[in-house]
Amino acid sequence: MPDTKHSNWKRLWVEAAAIIASILFAFAIDAWWEDRKNLADERSYLMSLRQELAEGLELATENEIMRQRVVAAHESLIAQVQGAPRPPERDLYEWLSLLSYPLDYYPPRAVFNDLTASGGALIIRSAELRIALAEVDQGIRYLEKLDETSWVVWEQRLQPYLEGRIPRVERLRQGFARFRGDVPFGQSPFTADFGEILADPRFEDMIAERWLRLQNGTIAIARIIAKSEEIVALIDAELAIN
Repeated sequence: MPDTKHSNWKRLWVEAAAIIASILFAFAIDAWWEDRKNLADERSYLMSLRQELAEGLELATENEIMRQRVVAAHESLIAQVQGAPRPPERDLYEWLSLLSYPLDYYPPRAVFNDLTASGGALIIRSAELRIALAEVDQGIRYLEKLDETSWVVWEQRLQPYLEGRIPRVERLRQGFARFRGDVPFGQSPFTADFGEILADPRFEDMIAERWLRLQNGTIAIARIIAKSEEIVALIDAELAIN
């Protein structure tokens, strides 16, 4: 009798161990499968994100060049107010037209927005990469605010000041025409009063205020480019591992 009871307990322990082992094995398979799925999703996101960043970098490089050109135009006009030798009128028109050039940076963001909106950023295992992505996002938002405030200076101060002093037709025709061949304007019958504006300290003050904001924007876009290049290198390293 004792042997039979011992045998029953032994059988129960074996069956219980088998059940536990089966459950643990099932959990292990599920975890393995989930991990493989996460790795596949991460790789897919990283590849799409890399392509998006590459496109954004191309736009950012072009944007940086244009920002530098606009900043240089502001600096040239400030130098004129401060007594630099007067250049040809065509140069003055070009610099003035660049005052009104709209500067903004809107890179493709579909993949990044999907990552943040869906919580997909959590599948990116590299903490360094997640931090770098957040820094680029903050940099782009900061640049948007700088561009908005910079445009306000033009729209509310510089443009009203120039109206009636420098014909808009000439600012567009002789300025933007250098790099936009479709400006449909002929010569204005009104003459520009360069002497008045280039001797006005208010004009210098307005240009200097906008120059400062534009200069900060140029620094910001350079940082975005550097950080984006860093992210591309991090993504390439992650893809090489996986």
